[in-house]
Amino acid sequence: MSRKFLILVGFYLFGFVILVKAQESVPVFPAATFTSKQADEMLNKGTAILHGVVAKKKKNPNNTYLGIIVTLFPCTPYFNEWHELQKKNKKGKTLAMMSPEAYSYRIITKASDADGTFEFRNLKPGKYYLQTTVRQGKMKEMWNQVGTSTSIGYNVYGQAVTSYSRPIYEDFKLFYETNDVVASFVEINAEGQVVNVKL
Repeated sequence: MSRKFLILVGFYLFGFVILVKAQESVPVFPAATFTSKQADEMLNKGTAILHGVVAKKKKNPNNTYLGIIVTLFPCTPYFNEWHELQKKNKKGKTLAMMSPEAYSYRIITKASDADGTFEFRNLKPGKYYLQTTVRQGKMKEMWNQVGTSTSIGYNVYGQAVTSYSRPIYEDFKLFYETNDVVASFVEINAEGQVVNVKL
């Protein structure tokens, strides 16, 4: 194997590694210290109730949300900083992450019917963040080129004088699914309060 070929391969692999590294998101964590005591106090048993529903898309009114998982996080300073880091990540260069301990302080519930109705009970006053992932079935009409059609023009002597080709397209429907993250903040102001929210 020639030295020139080895150098070319080396440059190719080096460039590939750089490209892969450039595409990987860099994980970032909040600088604030997570205080488990504060999160635990917010998730201790209160008397407030949160009624919610996951709003359906107008284009997919028949989607069923039965059993869809909704997660509630207490808005501690650590969580708020994580959310700000997440908002700054518009180009996907960074990936906002929580510590395993901070992530464990959450409450999970499931929608009780096809309309996406959910409920959190025994909450204390405070600010909370709700999040769910909605799977949407979608359809897109597309055109696929399957061939070409050639037309030839002849003069009075039977000689070909013009020729042009045009593509032949066939329409088809592409069915696919998307997973959309839906989230909202909600605030409970007093014990015993019943709050309604729509995601």
